[in-house]
Amino acid sequence: MAELQFLVPVDGSENSNAAARHAVELACRYGADISTMFVVDDRKYRTPDLVEVVMSAGEEYVGQVRKLAEGHGIVVRSVKVLVGSPIEEILKEAKAMNVLMIVMAACGEDHVEPPFIGSVANRVLRQSASHVLLVRKTENMEHYREILIPTDGSDDAMYAANAGMSLAKRYDAGVCACTIVDSKDKIIERHVTTLKEVERGMVLGDTLIYPEAIVKRMRKRLFDEASKIAEEVREIAAKNGVSAEILVRDGKAAPEILKIVKEKNVDLVVLGSHGRGTLSRTMAGPVSEKVASMVECSVLVVRSSRAEETLPE
Repeated sequence: MAELQFLVPVDGSENSNAAARHAVELACRYGADISTMFVVDDRKYRTPDLVEVVMSAGEEYVGQVRKLAEGHGIVVRSVKVLVGSPIEEILKEAKAMNVLMIVMAACGEDHVEPPFIGSVANRVLRQSASHVLLVRKTENMEHYREILIPTDGSDDAMYAANAGMSLAKRYDAGVCACTIVDSKDKIIERHVTTLKEVERGMVLGDTLIYPEAIVKRMRKRLFDEASKIAEEVREIAAKNGVSAEILVRDGKAAPEILKIVKEKNVDLVVLGSHGRGTLSRTMAGPVSEKVASMVECSVLVVRSSRAEETLPE
């Protein structure tokens, strides 16, 4: 197996410092190498004097990451201070070095209201081909104790489940696998006659209300299917020697996931990047984006494009 490498962009903020510590802890667990970088935003710092001052600060920030990593026996492959667009330079470096994962703060110096996501993290999450770990400070800091794995049965969700189990094994963390069923969206309790049905003798615009017993059967089938999907994650957990709790909830996916995070005091949510019904394969799915933007803990978004290079068991 190729050596693992994490890219750790920093900006000098406390959130960024916490993300760097998080990356070092993770690298220790996996025997991974680290590369770190700082980007002087040329849209913000326009004069040579300002650029020079910020570059000097950047050298200090990446130097701190190097010292921290090397102090834990971690190989530091690259340390860079660049000038340009932070988003573009991070994505460029990640691609050039073919890093497995980008580890960065969910909110950096450009954002002061947690838990919302910063503009740089948001764009990196959307556009990166690498897995992305967005770090937020939690009660347990970088030591995961409870990991949440939402699943919808898609390939992306299964890749995420395997990554989540790998982390659970290394951190001896508990796992909760959840499947969300939006019964109001899936079950039609009433039907209005269409033009095609008029040809079969029905009256256009008539409203047909389904019997309550039929609606209950439809709801039961939905939940049975959801339970089977969640059980697939439990099977992955069993193969990895991890105990997993299964939850099936009714409602909108993102809000329900956020509720579970609070109920279970979750430290990390592990998500597939697309899931079912994604509009574009080039950016994270809508549920992943919403959860990553609003959740109060760290989030790992796993790319299906790197399915063969996810975290090892």
